Amino acid sequence: MKALKRFNPANNLYIKVFLWFWVATVIMVSSSAWIIQKLNDEVRYRPIRKSQLSELNRVTDRLQSFLAKRQDTNEPERLLMQLGMRYQMGLILVEPESKKVLSGLPRHMRLDEDVFVNISAETPAISIDSGLGVFSGPGLINYNGKPHLLFIGKPMPSGFLGSVRRQHPGIMLGIALIISGILCFLFARSLVKPIRQLQHASQQMAAGNLSARVGSASQRHDEIGRLGRDFNHMSQQVEILLSSQKRLLADISHELRSPLARLQLSIGIVQQQAESLDDDFLRTSLDRIEKEAAQIEKMIAQVLMLSRLDNPQAMQHKESLDIQALLSAIISDAQFEAQEQQKEVLISHSEQAEVMGDAQMLSSAIENVLRNAVKYARKIIDVRVYTDESSVHLVITDDGKGIEPAQLVRIFEPFYRESLARDRDSGGVGLGLAIAYQAVSQHKGRIEAKNTELGGLEVHISLPLSA
Repeated sequence: MKALKRFNPANNLYIKVFLWFWVATVIMVSSSAWIIQKLNDEVRYRPIRKSQLSELNRVTDRLQSFLAKRQDTNEPERLLMQLGMRYQMGLILVEPESKKVLSGLPRHMRLDEDVFVNISAETPAISIDSGLGVFSGPGLINYNGKPHLLFIGKPMPSGFLGSVRRQHPGIMLGIALIISGILCFLFARSLVKPIRQLQHASQQMAAGNLSARVGSASQRHDEIGRLGRDFNHMSQQVEILLSSQKRLLADISHELRSPLARLQLSIGIVQQQAESLDDDFLRTSLDRIEKEAAQIEKMIAQVLMLSRLDNPQAMQHKESLDIQALLSAIISDAQFEAQEQQKEVLISHSEQAEVMGDAQMLSSAIENVLRNAVKYARKIIDVRVYTDESSVHLVITDDGKGIEPAQLVRIFEPFYRESLARDRDSGGVGLGLAIAYQAVSQHKGRIEAKNTELGGLEVHISLPLSA
């Protein structure tokens, strides 16, 4: 079914262009063939010239003398053909009474019999111009005791193609269709091939390969070539802008870490001195500063990780990973965190599976999703692991309030936080799910979120199984 949809002209520019030009060519070829056929089949009657009349009388007398000696022949057409070869012309006899035509012409040069049958004995000699040659007649001859009308002429050789066209017109039409089909195929291919190059380059860019460019199509000198060059210029600018953005994030993160380290060191020194002063307010303020510094440290670490994950070559340590073993430590930590909030993490279903990937990267992705579920759940966080023919599926569900449907896709964007959770204490800084999305994408997997029927949020992670 998918293959049929691909060859549907409504969905395929290649097929659409090919069919348009082929149908147009077929109509043009068929019309031309019909017109030529009509012109060739048209018979024109003209007054006979003296030279033609003299030759007609001479051949009529010779043929009458010859036939007088061979009135009993059983193969008159063969005899006419032999005599025609001797006289170097075509001979045709018509019996007016029965309208029977005896032709000395080869089969592939037979004319429409009505051309000669409709001429009576009383008709004066005329010149008959047809597609096969010029004939003159009639001349009167007695053959087998009956009057016959003689027509003579010199047929024009039609050659091999002409012979085929007259004997097998379908073959000529088929040849014309094949040739036109090949030409239309090449023309459609020349139009669609650069468009496919453009499509491939855009898909590469969408997959994260910012260095993707249109190849030979951009070297053309027509509108498609200009489109290819514009696309290359656009992709180059996008690559420069995104590279600058990544470099800026990395630089800011590194620059912030140095004063942050000094801030944390100063806090430690002040805390040691504050203990001797026994000042509760000072100690509380310092604890708050320490918490904020820790939050900044965490945010910087997440920004750096997100910056690294944007790189297609970020996954350097690829190995076979047991999903159950990977989940064991993550779920253990999540259960400890959930118990402090009077919540519970349950594993409702788990299957054995192995994937190829980076353990640290996958652990970070799953941990971010699970901690997000613990944060927003009312009481229960459910974890399910199951497999199909090609993938392992990890489904994490909470019984919280869920998310507005319009925001389900945006929760995987960096620094995005739901409007109801803008404060840092409840909503974080909006990097956890973005890191999870990038990490899963690096493993050729998918991550999706949807609201459950009971109102909570379900995050579905699928990863390809090890080969």
